[in-house]
Amino acid sequence: MTNQHEQHDHGVVSDSHKRSVAWVLIFPIIAAAATAWFLWTDYKSMGPEIEISFDEVPGIQAGKTPLVYRGVDAGTVSAVELDKNLNKVLVKVRLKEFAAGLASEETDFWVEKPVITLAELTGLESIIQGNSIHARNPGGESETRFVGLTEPPLMPLLPGSFTVRLKGAQIPFLNRGTPVYHRGVKVGLVREKLIDENGTPELRVMIEQAYRGTLRTTSRFWRLPATSMKFGQHGLKLDVEGVDALVQGALAFDHFERNGMEISNDTLLELSGTEFAARSAGRLLTVSFDNARGITPGETKVCYLGQPIGLVESIHPSPSNGLILAAVRLMPEYEHLADTASSFTLVRPHVSLQGVTGLDTLVTGVYIELAPGSGGTHTDLFAGRSVTNEEWERLQSERQGLAFTLSAENLPPMGKGTPVLYKGVVVGSILEKKLDERDKPILHGIIRPEFRNALDADARFWRVPATSIKAGPGFLQFDVNGLQGLMQGAIAFDVFTRRTKTASQNSSFALYKDEVNARALSAPITIRFVNSRGLSPGQTELRYLGVPVGVVDGVETAEGRVVVTARLNQGYEFLRREDSFFSIVRPNISLQGITGLETLISGVYIDCTPGSSKRLADSFTGSSTIDAEEILQSGLTLNLRSDSTPINAGSYVYYRSINVGRVTAKSLSSDGRQIMLTVVVEKKYRHLVRANSKFWDSSGLKASLGFLQFRIQTESIMAPDGRIAFATPDNSAMGAAAKSGDSFELNHAPRPEWLKWNPSIPTGE
Repeated sequence: MTNQHEQHDHGVVSDSHKRSVAWVLIFPIIAAAATAWFLWTDYKSMGPEIEISFDEVPGIQAGKTPLVYRGVDAGTVSAVELDKNLNKVLVKVRLKEFAAGLASEETDFWVEKPVITLAELTGLESIIQGNSIHARNPGGESETRFVGLTEPPLMPLLPGSFTVRLKGAQIPFLNRGTPVYHRGVKVGLVREKLIDENGTPELRVMIEQAYRGTLRTTSRFWRLPATSMKFGQHGLKLDVEGVDALVQGALAFDHFERNGMEISNDTLLELSGTEFAARSAGRLLTVSFDNARGITPGETKVCYLGQPIGLVESIHPSPSNGLILAAVRLMPEYEHLADTASSFTLVRPHVSLQGVTGLDTLVTGVYIELAPGSGGTHTDLFAGRSVTNEEWERLQSERQGLAFTLSAENLPPMGKGTPVLYKGVVVGSILEKKLDERDKPILHGIIRPEFRNALDADARFWRVPATSIKAGPGFLQFDVNGLQGLMQGAIAFDVFTRRTKTASQNSSFALYKDEVNARALSAPITIRFVNSRGLSPGQTELRYLGVPVGVVDGVETAEGRVVVTARLNQGYEFLRREDSFFSIVRPNISLQGITGLETLISGVYIDCTPGSSKRLADSFTGSSTIDAEEILQSGLTLNLRSDSTPINAGSYVYYRSINVGRVTAKSLSSDGRQIMLTVVVEKKYRHLVRANSKFWDSSGLKASLGFLQFRIQTESIMAPDGRIAFATPDNSAMGAAAKSGDSFELNHAPRPEWLKWNPSIPTGE
């Protein structure tokens, strides 16, 4: 049995080395292949390696620091080492394949690091990401060795190829990054500030390519200060030229001449201190003076008719002749004014007992006045002169102006040097102040030749005070007549009639107190009033419809009345008609209302109402009334009689509670037993007054209590004038229409039946 089992053993022995696979080797093979693939891909993505030389590279690390172009990582620093002499740092950068174009000779490289100052704020991202190397402006032949920029360029994306060099005597407060403007547009920046081999400061200005055409050979540069302050007769002015200029100032340029060509790169131009100095670019003139007191190079101006047209560029003494030589440049458009017939006068302030000259220089500074002549020839050398007190009078005489004389009873504290104005323009001045042979004060003046036709034979002169205050409803005006006028006032003249002829040499004129008195041209008229309260000679005005038409000349008493002398302005002769009415307007407060309130500010005045007569008169009887509304032309004038009454002039007259008239006067009867009131009823209401109308005093207050009725008489300061009422009977008893001059009795109170009258009164009777 045993052998059978052995014979049927079917086990098979095989060689395992021939059938199995080594799976453990597959993973290393795949890893090796992937590594080879990544290495090959990285190798294929790499560009060339370049070397950049820097003075220093703070924060740059091999294997970490990127090279950035237009914000994209274009490579990585592969090594950082020093050169053999230990003077430079050599930075090797492996560029990426897409940035291989950066390896060209025109490419600029620099270290981007944060810069935080008042004038510049760059590289802020480096605070978080660390310093990096930046590139710009690739182009040209291939190159692998470069010299890095010492500082970042001002315009990272644009080449700074177009540069202008500027030179000036001094260049304060202008540094790298200072903006450059052309007619208000920012067109460039200051690239660097340095000093050349001669010790002259120089600026190198970079202009954007888009604005290169704005520069010409005739362009002039000047400094715009951070702030500028100007003080003159018009006040204090502070200018700030933008935020950039406020921090670091600015530059500006323009071309003030038409002829000019485009300039080339690195052209040398001149930098002026101010725009005015840049504009004064004409030919160089030399003016000699006996001394240079007050002259400041770069600031002292040359003026023509008060307008600056040039500038003193420099001054230096001339020991050979003991003079000061001033180098002057005019604006090109005014160069023709300087010839051998021209004169240059140095104007300084001068104050003495004889007068004041050059007073405006206390604010504007000393200046040189250019007076062109006629028939001169070309020259660049001039003998200047200084204004002295004696020479000032001689210069006035040299002008060959029109001389005149002013006289007055009393002259104001003004004299030599006082300006003479015509319609606000200074046309002359006062030469001297003295007494004539009759010991009356006079002023001698002169009108400049170009204005001599303005002085007419009928001209009127008046004083212009140094300061004046005008007040009225809703306004308060304070006037100062110029800086020179502030010291001593001025004199003005004008013609208020039709011009006749130009005044002759040495004509004499009267000097009036003010313009109001000068305008009053008519022959004097006299007006009689009961009293003159509030009237002031030379101050109180005559008004027609609220417009000033004359002035009071004098106020005096005669025969228990006040006689006012007045004169009317040109064109208001119609107010002299013999039936014209003149009334004094004063402020009045009563229960009937407030009138004449404007006189609290403007002062009492005389209101004029023209009459209808064709004849003129010189004497009138006025009324102390409240205002012009009291003058009821063509109204019905009535007389009211009463044994006693508190009614005063100015009281209103009422019909059925409607104001129809006014009391114009209050007086005693001839025998002194009664009080007479003159009443004027307006024309449109005159038909209401009939022969049987009844008048009574209605100024009291009425009150009733049950069957009691009583009346309170109010004669207080709040109701000084009172009021009058009247009623007309019914149709059958009203009587004929009243006529001017009719008399009526003024009752103390109305009867009950009067208050019930309600007639229908025709207007045609």
